[in-house]
Amino acid sequence: MQENSKSDLKSDLKTLFEQGLTVATDPINNTAIQTGGKAITTLTSYWLHQRCPVCSHTFRLGDEVEIAEDGIVRHDSVLLPCSQNRGENLGHFEEASAFFMGLDAACPPPGNIPIVRLDVGHHLLNPPLAGFKRHTCAVCSHTFRQNDRVVICPCSPHQPLCKIAVHRDLMHGLNCLEAWNPGLNGRLNQPIYCPVTSRKLYE
Repeated sequence: MQENSKSDLKSDLKTLFEQGLTVATDPINNTAIQTGGKAITTLTSYWLHQRCPVCSHTFRLGDEVEIAEDGIVRHDSVLLPCSQNRGENLGHFEEASAFFMGLDAACPPPGNIPIVRLDVGHHLLNPPLAGFKRHTCAVCSHTFRQNDRVVICPCSPHQPLCKIAVHRDLMHGLNCLEAWNPGLNGRLNQPIYCPVTSRKLYE
């Protein structure tokens, strides 16, 4: 009986320690982590890079989320299908398109690399079906979302040899193209490898 009591005490202490550690490493969201509620994804949030159980998108830095009392996290954004605010009308599609066109013009990709903006219907936005997961960036591993800007087949973007894509999206803080190939920013003599096969390029 005494052994069971000690075991239960150790288990309780371990649980309390882990809860305290989680709260301490993400102080901005400490209340929501402990009692549930709205939170915002930070670099130290335990759900960062995990997948939402509702929409299957990964949690990105800055994502607004809702934490349930049992610790389950889901997105809380009108831009994603799992939002509770589905009644809100996003509208202004023409203005949004003009904004993205202006952003692309102001921050052109290096070497005239073609950038694709993911609109509704693009195959990279296909929902998870038959056990398959959503498409993800080959560099940051985040799922692709509507209006993300990407490079298809970064090894051969002008004549794509595959359908793998990487982000080149300054608006969303996803500068994966240059992270994969520092030479695009003038840092030459850097070996470049295919992000999928790891084959060395330009030999």
